[in-house]
Amino acid sequence: MENDQFVFHNFLAQQTFSANPTALEIIRRLYVWTDPEALLEFLPGYSRQSVFASIDQLKELGAIIVEDSEAADLEEDFSSRWLWGPLAAAYHFGARDGDFLAAEDADNLLAEQVKFFPSPALFTTNSNPASDVVLPLRDDFPEPFQTMAKRRSNRMLLDEPIALEHLADCFLFSMAITAMIEDPEIVDLPLKMTPSGGGRNPYEAYVCARNIEGLAPGTYHYSALEGTLGVVQATAPAPFPAMLAGQEWTRSAAAVIFLVANFERPMWKYHHSAAYRVTIIEAGHIAQNIMLVATKYGLVANPSCAISLDMVERALGVKSMTQSVIYALVLGVPDKRSHESGS
Repeated sequence: MENDQFVFHNFLAQQTFSANPTALEIIRRLYVWTDPEALLEFLPGYSRQSVFASIDQLKELGAIIVEDSEAADLEEDFSSRWLWGPLAAAYHFGARDGDFLAAEDADNLLAEQVKFFPSPALFTTNSNPASDVVLPLRDDFPEPFQTMAKRRSNRMLLDEPIALEHLADCFLFSMAITAMIEDPEIVDLPLKMTPSGGGRNPYEAYVCARNIEGLAPGTYHYSALEGTLGVVQATAPAPFPAMLAGQEWTRSAAAVIFLVANFERPMWKYHHSAAYRVTIIEAGHIAQNIMLVATKYGLVANPSCAISLDMVERALGVKSMTQSVIYALVLGVPDKRSHESGS
């Protein structure tokens, strides 16, 4: 409630609006396809002109939709395909394409914020040295731990190519289907080097290649079963800052890998919306392996969720209600002179 009015959010259209009792009555009467003329008998105290003016305003706000319109098709697609209920949907669709601050603006904002609202502690310590168990530490790491210890984010990238073989290994050790669990009664389940809830394998990977040795600039889909790159667009991708919400440091990257979730795969097995959380978590499993492979070869795969989703999904050909770009890995050659590091 706000100012004695109900406030609604249309997460598919990303529109927020308030409604008074009259508007609520109109919305309630239009829960099925209805001739607007039929509303007049339910609203005897209002003129035809005022009722139809309210209907037009509600259409503009996305509160009601017109039969056979684009919005109606979108609603039908959502109703028939999205199985995890409105709460998961409100988060998923409501978080798309928000406003992202430039790095300098974000730093300035935090510099002001910390004056009035200090950062919470970024770690928790144990408080009883007499009973705390001291774990053994070592600094002579064998592999793969040496590679894990070296992994850092570095956003100072050189405008240099990376080898096709290194890109191939990023896919091999994160996405490639290496075996199948046979299940003739339901469906064979793919296995890969990262865990997947219920073996449903919800992710597909795409790469927008700019500077890969032996690979023409373009957009490609990685087939995890075949180990191939299929051409999605044979022209150079858009500048990476445009695809990644204005992040200027991505401009000289060699490529960007996008992880695209196909929610229908886990939805088919898991009807509870907790499976949405499991699906999102899986992107982290895949991304971590990509980052470690890049580190092994002296490269970086900087993770980012600041993505211009509508633009990227058009470029990748991702159109389904139940598919979405979730994560980006920005591949490049780090400037070793830079001391910038991140998580």
